[in-house]
Amino acid sequence: MSQTNKKANSRKTQKKPTSRSSKKKVAKTDESAEIGHSTEDTNIYVKSFTWKHGVVFTLLFIVILIGGFAYNVFKLTTQNIFDQDSETPLIEQLGLIIGSDDKPLNGEEDDRINVLLLGIGGEKHDGGTLTDSMMVASYQPSTQQVSLISLPRDLIVKYYDDQNPRLWEGRKLNLAYQLGGIDLSTEKVSEVTGLELHYYVVIDFSGFTKMIDDVGGIDVEIDNSFTGLYGSKELSIPCPITQTYNLEDGAYCAIPFQRGVENMDGERSLIFSRVRKLAPGSLNPEEGTDFARAQRQQIILESFQDKVFSSETLIRPDRITNVLENLGSHIDTNMELWEIAKFLRFTSDINSDQIISKVVDQSANGLVYSTIAEQTGASVVVPRAGDYNYTEIHRLADTVFEVAETIEEEATVQVLNGTTRNGLAARTAELLDTLDIEVIDINNAPEAGETTTRIYDLTDDEKSSSLDLIGETIGGAKTATNREWKQLQEIDSKGIIDESVDFIIILGEDSIDDLITL
Repeated sequence: MSQTNKKANSRKTQKKPTSRSSKKKVAKTDESAEIGHSTEDTNIYVKSFTWKHGVVFTLLFIVILIGGFAYNVFKLTTQNIFDQDSETPLIEQLGLIIGSDDKPLNGEEDDRINVLLLGIGGEKHDGGTLTDSMMVASYQPSTQQVSLISLPRDLIVKYYDDQNPRLWEGRKLNLAYQLGGIDLSTEKVSEVTGLELHYYVVIDFSGFTKMIDDVGGIDVEIDNSFTGLYGSKELSIPCPITQTYNLEDGAYCAIPFQRGVENMDGERSLIFSRVRKLAPGSLNPEEGTDFARAQRQQIILESFQDKVFSSETLIRPDRITNVLENLGSHIDTNMELWEIAKFLRFTSDINSDQIISKVVDQSANGLVYSTIAEQTGASVVVPRAGDYNYTEIHRLADTVFEVAETIEEEATVQVLNGTTRNGLAARTAELLDTLDIEVIDINNAPEAGETTTRIYDLTDDEKSSSLDLIGETIGGAKTATNREWKQLQEIDSKGIIDESVDFIIILGEDSIDDLITL
């Protein structure tokens, strides 16, 4: 089935298994539902729980790499390791506390270590125990890649009643930490992503700003110019009268950000990550969405990582010890000291090219969309696949490292519907788009009545990562043989098939059930 004059410059990779969690827990909730549903006749109707000031800020994966349970780490390690006059880089210093590499990190043997990152406002902030930023960071030892998946804080999930597990309420994901602490947060994020979460890190606003200040600020690349509104009472200095906006829920200060690279201190980095309202007439109004904020969070994260692992920081152990000393009451994690040190050794050489950033958003090919809850009038986010149907988010989380390989291969696909079910090819194209596989054309197959879905590989197996991912995505799809390829060419009297693409998918009856439920 080779295609003449076809260029292929891909590499084959061996896919690794990922872990999934199926544990269930009864969650305590005495608040009202954003979307009120119940498995019994009695629904719960209480006044909607809302916040005037949402809290959104960057969840720093790098926290794990430089300290974990920071204050305890500082006390448990010797003065020699954290000698402020030492010229030994931090990586080597922490490496000294690892006695052996024999003991694996959780998830290491499955080639995927998953970390839940939560941000809370903490003391002195409204809604201080709401987790308005949620991210799952994963590290794949075999490829030394990191993935960051940001979840929308307003995504609706089910919270079950303690006393009667058959009763449940649809509430926002960011309420989990307030209702049930880290255990309930871990359960709900695992439910949404389909991943087993091996570790967690929780950090508050004060810890966030102190970390950035302690490393001397960070250089941030701003993609779009905009003017954000930030609560005046939360600024360290008074807001100029000319920049003050008095809105129904309080006074705000207009803070402009210009496209380009800016050196930011901790407070400005927090504002950049946290802005949720824009000043009237601000450029690029899309920057006022939750999804844009999630992208800015990832920009801050990568900028902070670059600074921490820069030569100017690694030869200055005093900067790191300052971070550790200041974070004592602002961070919590379940990582032990040896795990932190080993994780650091694993990830010390990671650069931005090895970080895969994904935001679960409502873009054209996004997996969720915003709507208004009928019962409360609150703005909520629901999966595009249907209420409480997280299958597409599961697929994103499960294949995030494989998708990185397919991006390099730049595969092109034609999707042909070989069934009588209308819209099946279009639905498949949407699904492949979420995996960054380019669909060139959708059409009806030369003949209807196909029973089995087949993938015709026109690359001589030179884009195997894309082929494997397509096969996994369309359950039960078979790779066509040379004989079947010749038969397809013979029946194509109307010239429907496009031999310039890498793969042709002909959908059969066996794919209908899977595709229409996604």
